[in-house]
Amino acid sequence: MMKRLLFLMFGFILLFGGAAYARTYKIAMLNRAAWSPVNVAEAKGFWKDQGLDVKVIVCANPLQLFTLFKENRIDIAFDMLGNSIGYYMNGLPVRIIAETDWSYGSDKIVVKKDIDPAVLKSKPVGVHANTPAILYFLNRYLSGTGQKISDIRVAEMEADTLASHFIAGYFGMIACYDPEATRAEKDGKGKTAASSASYEGIIPEGMIALEDTLTAIPKDDLVRILKGWIKAVKWSQNPSNLKEYLDIMGQQTFKDKKYSETELKNMLSGFRIHDLRMQTERNADGGGLALYLDDVKRFLEENRMLKKDFSPKAIFDNRAIIEAVKSEKE
Repeated sequence: MMKRLLFLMFGFILLFGGAAYARTYKIAMLNRAAWSPVNVAEAKGFWKDQGLDVKVIVCANPLQLFTLFKENRIDIAFDMLGNSIGYYMNGLPVRIIAETDWSYGSDKIVVKKDIDPAVLKSKPVGVHANTPAILYFLNRYLSGTGQKISDIRVAEMEADTLASHFIAGYFGMIACYDPEATRAEKDGKGKTAASSASYEGIIPEGMIALEDTLTAIPKDDLVRILKGWIKAVKWSQNPSNLKEYLDIMGQQTFKDKKYSETELKNMLSGFRIHDLRMQTERNADGGGLALYLDDVKRFLEENRMLKKDFSPKAIFDNRAIIEAVKSEKE
């Protein structure tokens, strides 16, 4: 009798314990400090607490991340949200799930100290991504110098190659992100002409998914994924957790590189990761993200770069994040 009872209990655990993790969700990111709460959520078990099995994939470069995304080999990706407009215009059925943060100094316009603005019209400007997100940022700087994006030629390459080419003198101006932007400035006789901190909210970032993938995720699961992120952000912003947070960043976010605690803190300072209040404001109907998407659309129209018309509602589905934020407030 006892053996039979134990057998039934074991079967119950296999059946219902397995059902709790019937699917593994895959979230991909780059080694970018702003997205490190994803690593926290995995390491601290915030998704397991939600009854979810989530695997985080840290990609080596943007191309690997985009390939996994477009080939539907992941469920959710972290990206600059202005890039979603480019994906949409190129026929990729992308949906923004939530804005989670924005760059605040990490992305920079670096120029040679002795640069003549007239040279820019004969020399290409290097960018790490020839996408609406970066072109919109670059145009904001150029407009302050009496120029516009159509006045320049853009050359795209990986951030490390971009910095090296700037140092070698191939570029007089680049749009790059740290730590490569700082390397270009230090070793290439450059200076920061502007950064994402110069125009607060100029480069919002967050979670995106393909439409079919998003449809296949039960709404309750998506809400719980977002709640796991919110809990991880709250934990990571608690000063008493800083030492452990930096350890997680060093071991997971930047596992292929070695950075000191000071360097990790400096990278974190280049972003503003949204707390619950900012999540609410930015992701609301007609909120900050919707206004940003409208503004990027106007920029594309004015520069004859709008390949396909869109409205914020066409690419931004905020229902799950609104529910997640509301649940965490209660």
